[in-house]
Amino acid sequence: MLRISDDILLTHLEVALAVAPEHTLIRLNADDPRAQRIARVDLARHLVERMRGFTIEGESNGGPGTQPCLFPGDLSPIG
Repeated sequence: MLRISDDILLTHLEVALAVAPEHTLIRLNADDPRAQRIARVDLARHLVERMRGFTIEGESNGGPGTQPCLFPGDLSPIG
């Protein structure tokens, strides 16, 4: 498997955020925590859709078949 370069990933994420639905980005700063969570989920779905096809590799600390964590330093619950 090939690893995508940081520059390509950065550019792709920048473009994905630039074309994210405006209402989603606006709701990220909503006063209502529920609206903020919905906006985060919508933005995450948008990024997942944009990143399909990329192979993201990392060092696996588990056994065979374990999925490496994208953000190993941030394992706290979301929300």
